Amino acid sequence: MTTMRALYLLLICSLSWQIACTPPDPEKNRVKAGKVNLDLNNKSVQHLFDLRDKRQTDSLTRYLVHPDATLRYIAALSFASSRDTLGIQPLIPLLQDPVEEVRVAAAFSLGQIGHPLCEDPLIAAFDRKDSLSRHQQFNAVVLEAIGKCGGEGSLQNIASVSTYRPTDTLLLEGQCRAIYRFGLRGITDENATEKMVSCVSDEQIPESARLMAAHYLARIKDIEPDSLQAIQIAAAFVRTGNPDIRMALATALGKSSTRPAFGMLSKVVTTEQDWRVRCNIIRALAKFEYDTVRGLITPQLGDPNPHVSRTAAEYFVANGRPKDADWYWRLTRDNPNLSAATQIGLFRASNKLMTRADSASKGYVNYRLKEIFQQSKNPYDRGDCLRALGEYAWNYRWIHEKGFGDPSPAVKTAAAEALLSIMQRPDFYAYFGEASRGVRYEMYSFLREAVNSGDPGLIATLSEGYTVKTLSFQTLRDSSRLNTLKDGLAKLKMPRDVEAYMALDKALAYFEGRDAPAKPSIGWNKPIDWERLKLVTQESEAVIETARGKIVLEFYPHIAPGSVANFLELAGTGFFDGKNFHRVVANFVAQGGCPRGDGYGALDYTIRTEIGTIWYEKEGYLGMASAGADTEGTQFFITHSPTPHLSGNYTIFGKVKSGMDIVNQLQPGDVMDRVTVKY
Repeated sequence: MTTMRALYLLLICSLSWQIACTPPDPEKNRVKAGKVNLDLNNKSVQHLFDLRDKRQTDSLTRYLVHPDATLRYIAALSFASSRDTLGIQPLIPLLQDPVEEVRVAAAFSLGQIGHPLCEDPLIAAFDRKDSLSRHQQFNAVVLEAIGKCGGEGSLQNIASVSTYRPTDTLLLEGQCRAIYRFGLRGITDENATEKMVSCVSDEQIPESARLMAAHYLARIKDIEPDSLQAIQIAAAFVRTGNPDIRMALATALGKSSTRPAFGMLSKVVTTEQDWRVRCNIIRALAKFEYDTVRGLITPQLGDPNPHVSRTAAEYFVANGRPKDADWYWRLTRDNPNLSAATQIGLFRASNKLMTRADSASKGYVNYRLKEIFQQSKNPYDRGDCLRALGEYAWNYRWIHEKGFGDPSPAVKTAAAEALLSIMQRPDFYAYFGEASRGVRYEMYSFLREAVNSGDPGLIATLSEGYTVKTLSFQTLRDSSRLNTLKDGLAKLKMPRDVEAYMALDKALAYFEGRDAPAKPSIGWNKPIDWERLKLVTQESEAVIETARGKIVLEFYPHIAPGSVANFLELAGTGFFDGKNFHRVVANFVAQGGCPRGDGYGALDYTIRTEIGTIWYEKEGYLGMASAGADTEGTQFFITHSPTPHLSGNYTIFGKVKSGMDIVNQLQPGDVMDRVTVKY
């Protein structure tokens, strides 16, 4: 029995007679075999990408039956970015296109649209007669696409296939991606989970498939490995030399409360050489007994890698105990060489967990945090100080005064985050006691101040404060309340301030008693610069110069021409010079390009989300940051490791060509001294 025939027997029962009886498209006779040639200097190719950019569904649909395979391909793949359900019926015939690249584009886009109506056509399109494995790429994309739109029956059928051989690399990838995609949608099955456990345990399975299986076990919420599964995962961790797989397996073990899981994690936390894996191990240990884990985490505070050290401090912030509150700050005194970020993290753990009875220690901790704040030249350390001070809610006036008055938007936004955390305390009234009524009014005044300031970071962060149920701000007798919010909304500039606009509009809807508003529609406002793209070749690159070294980037204009042209334009005008990497999350991303430095900055335009058949399954991909589809602008990120949950949601427009070691050293506040382009 061939591998394709096996899947056919499992899936054929779910085919509907309507699919079998779909009349042929009369236009299909016009379609001819050919090759896809994405020549970006071709005016027709440019036109199709422009139609995708403008989201002109009607025009794109007409090109789905064009004789030129290249134009059919671009038109089909365009729906992966727009996810327009109007594309479903016109795309279905392309699943039988004579050109495989076109079939792949159609299947991929139907998966991206993700509507249940896409499921049966995709099942029907699976090439069950591919005995020579000539069409594994198409079948693999079909499997993943079913995972994005199918139901429980399809998951069970796909998970039941056991006839794929280790040499069927693409089919195994597609099977694992499909199960992963089902899981991201909250659809899981015991047999599917067991399939993924056996996959990561089998060294004959290609690493690309095992990577997806490992991420399934690590990320899907409902999956908690039992003792036997933990033993298998632990054995796979030991056997694999691939750190990308070990990262995910460490996280998967952290979801299991079993003895085998802890045994493996506690052993490798001291021996693992890859800093990214160590960060995941530290996070994974959070599920286990604190008194035992504490001794394993403490040595990591002194790790020379700042990512590891900071992650260890964050463990104590999230999982510490009041009995150790005094000990956390003493660690900073006894280890003066700890980085500022690690010290601030330990002070925060103390501030969070100390009781009022520890007045002397609490006074010292808050004094030290204020001292670091006033002495530090790094706005990101100052912001961390404010967040740490926010753990002692009586600091709210100091946080407001120093934070709102700081010249750095990053510090202002951090102050807003600290104040919001105080407003959201479930024990707000018990904590402040008799003073709670006055504190509540002060907090309300801070919210109004944020809105009146017009600062998008303050507004985007603190608008949520209006809707804190325990504070019931809607009951305040303030006749100007709605006008304040409406005036603030009117002053925001679109599309630049889209995140602030969405947050404030949600607060306004709350006060007006209406449903939460949808994301505002942002029309097409920045065309693709084709003249600039004419200069781009396979050898073109950009160099980011930092104090730590150089990062060299390569680009994918055939996948994301608008994003590439945008980046090159910004680099060519010197926009990035002097900008910070404002967000660095250990073993996730380093993000920069914000003109404010707090993540809420943008210019007066947006570009479109551009999704292609490429996945975040390696380190070093360049992605566009966004506040939702089609809100991209100047901010980009570089991944530290595989992040497949981002695939299909965030534009990939390039990759690190060299200098990944520099990317891995970046810390919040590191500056792009200069970004130059070499055509």
